[in-house]
Amino acid sequence: MKLLLTGAGGFLGRRLADSLLAHGVEDLRLHFRQKPAAVLLEDLRRRHPQASLSAVSANLASRQGLPAMIDDADCIVHAAAGMRGASADMFANTVVATRNLLEAAGNRGVRRVVLTSSFATFRTADLPRGAVLSESTPTEATGVEKGPYGFAKTRQEQVFREMQAQFGFDWAIARPGVIYGPGGPPLSPRVGIQALGCFYSLGGRTLLPVTYVDNCADAIAIVALRAPSASVFNVVDDDLPTGGAFLRLYRSKVKRLRVVPVPYWCLLAAARGFVRYNRASSGQLPALMTPYTVRSMFRPLRYSNQALKDLGWCQRVPTALALERHFDWLRAQQDAREALPTA
Repeated sequence: MKLLLTGAGGFLGRRLADSLLAHGVEDLRLHFRQKPAAVLLEDLRRRHPQASLSAVSANLASRQGLPAMIDDADCIVHAAAGMRGASADMFANTVVATRNLLEAAGNRGVRRVVLTSSFATFRTADLPRGAVLSESTPTEATGVEKGPYGFAKTRQEQVFREMQAQFGFDWAIARPGVIYGPGGPPLSPRVGIQALGCFYSLGGRTLLPVTYVDNCADAIAIVALRAPSASVFNVVDDDLPTGGAFLRLYRSKVKRLRVVPVPYWCLLAAARGFVRYNRASSGQLPALMTPYTVRSMFRPLRYSNQALKDLGWCQRVPTALALERHFDWLRAQQDAREALPTA
């Protein structure tokens, strides 16, 4: 089976390429948006000398070159997406890119497509406190109220299902929570935000739905290779830390911060004030946060990964070790920045 992995140069994609090969893929084509990463390819060939590896560059937001990239692929693992930038860029690199890719895949007769989606697609604002978020939790109708990323990922899933209905390929969806680890962002907005010289701790006692990047890559590889068609899987680790615990580790191991704890009720009240201020200014001043986003991101919930375990996934890196690796890497980055000569 020839497998095509999109987004192979990204934070997750690099680990996912290694996990796919480790789980038995012998013919892997890696997609990069720009020039293929020679160091990555060399490392993968060294670690998996039995595998056939190739690389291709393409901008998925353009249809040009996609048929040739997809040619003779049996399965596509679609991990490329827009993670930052303007709203239009995020939409183009997530939604438009997915439509272009799947149109080309459908026209070339690709048999199976696995989508890397996100917890951002879940409609969590209406869940009761302490509820379990599982694969049966409803998804957002549009995702607009969750901002550019939530909207793009929600619309991506909808386009994915539309294309599947049109072309009839086998499919599965993996929805990771917050992915962390060396090379990734230091702190999720679910932990808090930096503003006015302080760090406002928003996560508090709420569990963070995190997955260490290596564990996440293993999970998606297993979904790609073992999951039955028309199945969806949450990707989240065991022994989840709270937002407050994650922040305490950051402060003790990486960088001291002036922290202002913001309780859930206070955050909700502040969000209502932001909305009123936005309306009073006739939209000239944006609402930094809305009650909907607060209820979506910071309502205390529990998270299930049982379906993933039933498929055969086992957390390779325990959470305590994963956190240690993450913060050790951040500390090394901090030390390197501090060692740079000042102008």
